[in-house]
Amino acid sequence: MYILIRIVHLCTGLILAAGLLMYGVSGLVMTNGDWFPRGKSETTTRELSSVVAARMAPEMTPDEAGTWQPQLADELGLRGRPGKMQQKDNGDWTFDWSRPGTNDQLLVHPGDAAVTLTTATANATGTLNRLHHFHGYAGGPRYFVWGLFVDLASLAMILFPLTGICLWYRLKKDHRAGWLVLGGSTAYGVGSLLYLISGP
Repeated sequence: MYILIRIVHLCTGLILAAGLLMYGVSGLVMTNGDWFPRGKSETTTRELSSVVAARMAPEMTPDEAGTWQPQLADELGLRGRPGKMQQKDNGDWTFDWSRPGTNDQLLVHPGDAAVTLTTATANATGTLNRLHHFHGYAGGPRYFVWGLFVDLASLAMILFPLTGICLWYRLKKDHRAGWLVLGGSTAYGVGSLLYLISGP
């Protein structure tokens, strides 16, 4: 059991190091954006032609629209995770795709080949912000791998301290200093959370 705990502690520590590095860097840029060069955010609009859009029925349900979205992406070379689909009051539809740093929105009038693509490209700060919040498994293999990494890092945050406590308790005969540090840090964290929740 001791060997197993050591192996779990080591593996979760390696995963946690990579995860915390990513979240630490992106979080630092988000909270202190003025310290870093921002670059420019750009929004471009293009008029395109789509055979897929021309084949759409003027009256279609959200389920039917969902079957068209991947076909539009394949035809127009749109990359990223499929996002929301929304029908406008005039019958037009918008289809969204996103990836860290870039959001595409396609405006379609069902039955008409003319479509409008609006692409919003974020600066470095915006890209890291999106990466910081990016999670989930939908959107293809690359997003599955990223979602798996995020979940593994979250699990490592739980297992790493638990296995560390087990190793410390077994290796050290005098536990007073450890209990003092563990109790103090726990009290500080819980106290801060309660203060934020119940404070004015």
